[in-house]
Amino acid sequence: MTEPYSDFFKRVTGDDRYEFQQRAFDALARGSNVILQAPTGAGKTRTAIYPFLYHLAHSNAESFPRQCIYSVPMRTLANQFAVEYRRSLPSCIPTQALHAEPQVTIQTGDESGDPTLQGTLIFTTIDQTLSNVLGVPYALSSGRANLNAGGVISSYLVFDEFHLFPPDGAFKTTLQVLRLLKDITPFTLMTATFSSTMLSEMQNLLNAEVVSIADEELGQIPSQRAKVRRFHTVEGLLTADAVLRRHDRRSVAICNTVERAQQLYTDLSRQIGRDRVILLHSRFTREHRNAKERLIRLEFGKDKSTWSNKDLILVATQVIEVGLDITCQNLHTELAPAASIIQRAGRCARFPGEQGDVYVYAVPPDALGLPNYAPYTSKDEQELCVATWKALSERDGMAVDFRAEQEVIDQVHSTADRRLLDQMAQEERQIWTMMERAMALSDTSVRRELIRKIDSRRLLVHENPDTIGDPFACQGFSLWHGTLRGKFKELETWRQEKGLDWALRYPIEVEEGDDTHEPTQYRWVNVSSANDIERAVLFIVHPSLVAYDEDVGFRFTPDGGGYTTESAPLTVERKDVYAYQLQTYAEHVQAMGHLYENVLASRMAYAATRLEKKAHFFPCALDRAARLAIAIHDLGKLDERWQAWARAYQAQIGEPLPDANEMVVHTHKETHEHESMERSMNIRRPPHAAEGAIAGAKVAHYILGQSEGLRRAVITAIARHHSAQTRTFDKYRLHPRAEDALSRALDAVRLDRSAVQYLLTEPPNSILENQMLLLPPDNPDTWWLAYFLIVRALRLADMASSGRVQTAENDGNAQGGVAAMNIGSEEG
Repeated sequence: MTEPYSDFFKRVTGDDRYEFQQRAFDALARGSNVILQAPTGAGKTRTAIYPFLYHLAHSNAESFPRQCIYSVPMRTLANQFAVEYRRSLPSCIPTQALHAEPQVTIQTGDESGDPTLQGTLIFTTIDQTLSNVLGVPYALSSGRANLNAGGVISSYLVFDEFHLFPPDGAFKTTLQVLRLLKDITPFTLMTATFSSTMLSEMQNLLNAEVVSIADEELGQIPSQRAKVRRFHTVEGLLTADAVLRRHDRRSVAICNTVERAQQLYTDLSRQIGRDRVILLHSRFTREHRNAKERLIRLEFGKDKSTWSNKDLILVATQVIEVGLDITCQNLHTELAPAASIIQRAGRCARFPGEQGDVYVYAVPPDALGLPNYAPYTSKDEQELCVATWKALSERDGMAVDFRAEQEVIDQVHSTADRRLLDQMAQEERQIWTMMERAMALSDTSVRRELIRKIDSRRLLVHENPDTIGDPFACQGFSLWHGTLRGKFKELETWRQEKGLDWALRYPIEVEEGDDTHEPTQYRWVNVSSANDIERAVLFIVHPSLVAYDEDVGFRFTPDGGGYTTESAPLTVERKDVYAYQLQTYAEHVQAMGHLYENVLASRMAYAATRLEKKAHFFPCALDRAARLAIAIHDLGKLDERWQAWARAYQAQIGEPLPDANEMVVHTHKETHEHESMERSMNIRRPPHAAEGAIAGAKVAHYILGQSEGLRRAVITAIARHHSAQTRTFDKYRLHPRAEDALSRALDAVRLDRSAVQYLLTEPPNSILENQMLLLPPDNPDTWWLAYFLIVRALRLADMASSGRVQTAENDGNAQGGVAAMNIGSEEG
């Protein structure tokens, strides 16, 4: 008999589940999506994740997705959750339920542990999730832009602290993406601070069930019992003296910018000593930030037996606004929108029986003498700050519980939320047009509008960027783009004074060819004006202009020079990923089919079943389409010229093919000498991806029962299985043995071999784009979703079955990949 959810929850967590947690599980089990509103500390994370874990252990792939992508607004939150669930996940999910050990991975801007989204439970940021589902991923090259959308579509999605998503970008886009996916991809949206206006409108927009906590339930939750949190407004600025006047055993001070936090930390350290002050912000190395977070959890956590005898002050930025399970007697914060203030206040008097005070300070003036609300710089955000001050001033000195917090949220945010929703309705067509351009054309220019306008930049530090390897694999510092823009003029002044050739640079990707098997190459361009900060998401600064230490973190200074970013590690993966063993067409298809059947098919099964219903495809249509794509994707390599190249190459390396009739799709390439020999050949390898799509177009038409949507999706997937932007094909002539090779390939994936009669051995008088998917409204969005599922299965199977498959043990990036199938690269 299947274990009841309440028993599973108790067994795994050691705690009884609350009624609202059961309601959330029941809604998801019925196939509904959930909007969850609960106070800080009530167990929202467990409420969202444990239904996924339960289904992973107890149900089949058609009942619930086999992957979960948990999106947060801040990277530190992703790191914390990953640490927690890496400990607990293996104990609650039997390995036999997955045929492999479940893996918890992190994919953020500064910890790219799972760039191809292969983990079982993936913690990531909203920027990463949206860029992936829209086909413009931050973590992958443009050639692989179509790889991850299917991974998002086929997962269970959780969006935590949704109110913190950028309102003019990720917030609106996420709602529109979920409108597109709501009948296909299950999701849970969570927050402690939705206004009732926003909650009601989102429920209608997404046709989701709202799960909230009734008043009688609040008293049953230990974290909500017998605690008092008072709010105060302070006319002055947040200074060291203000903090020390009210300091008790544990205090927290939160500044809106890193620079002000660094200054407050320095001022406090001068007065009471560095050993009594801890600083946390986004500009520490991963090693130092993780060490600080561990210390903070010990010194400010629920278990006071781990607290040291000395009294401590934590100075931080918004990085502790969500996620850190800590408490204090006094919390000091600069003014911010009410939703953010209440999230910050959740770090004060957090646990049962505690009492605490939250002091909200005015922000300092800018150069014009006006309040400097940065990073809340938009007009709407500044109006929210003003309204927040008014609402909290009216409650000065009063104890504010969860219901009173909701009153503050409604008072401050309802008007702005209504305006945001109205604006989204007016911009809806424009948003969808940009979404469609991103998905169909991999148009990265829409990221700024769809994801984050006021976004961050990753900054590396090095004197010679050409020597660091892959810049996106290096650890950097995250800076608000306005900070970098604001510093540009000063950096240029320092550069000139020091006689440096450059201050800031950014990388431009050297365009890949159709069949590249080399790592992505970059050229570095000098930043010539502050406007160039919009051109890239990653920059490198000259080490003479910055400094770093583990106490204060990264900062700009003309007295720098002691810190340099470490180069990307030369892992086994980087050395061997481009190695291949000799494979025939049938062997390659059989290996891909095996990987698809045993790993990938279950990953897409839930979404495929629901998409087939929504798109009116026949039952198991996407499974058949994926197997077909695998069978015919390399038809272009059966071209006489490609086979001639393969034989010439094998002869060049001294390993001529023993059977002249065998159709080869991968040659033996394992050493640098092999690469040199290939470059020295007079004959060049011809392209094959788009050519294979045309050669198999009528085969697809026959196998798929004349379903235009599936046929276009399969042809597009094949044409773009090496480059997401392929639009044209070259001439080809298939080898006389091509039909026999295709027959065996179709047998390998259990498809009708009689379809071979429709193989186009020479190119028709046609245009590739006429056979591929067209932009909506010419083709429905559901056809594009089918394409993303198919092309993901195809590309992952292709990359993992090319003769050398890495395992988690020999992969230098230990957090990435699935134990059963760790993807490296793909051959041309």
